[in-house]
Amino acid sequence: MHMVNYYLGQCSIVPERSESSGTEHNEHDDDDESESKRRKVKSLGSSIMQSASVLARALRSCEEKKEKRHREMIELEQRRIQMEEARNEVHRQGIATLVAAVTNLSGAIQSLINNSERHGQR
Repeated sequence: MHMVNYYLGQCSIVPERSESSGTEHNEHDDDDESESKRRKVKSLGSSIMQSASVLARALRSCEEKKEKRHREMIELEQRRIQMEEARNEVHRQGIATLVAAVTNLSGAIQSLINNSERHGQR
């Protein structure tokens, strides 16, 4: 008789052991094989855990950098808006000053016209 042995996705056919005088020797070999398999599985599990940990750190770092870039972009946009608002305010004040100057000039011209009409009528 043969038994099919599955280990980590690998398949092997193992002859079934008879209960003869070699049973103790076969059990000792089985113990060694089992211990070897346990060590391999433990090593593989440890490697998987390490890889998962490295991957998790890389993903976390990537997310942190992405969030930092996003915050920086928001700050840049806020500064751009503030500069635009300041520029608009300067333009508004310039136009208001120009309007006031034109109004004053208009008033001065009107005064000159009035004064010259008064002096011309006399």
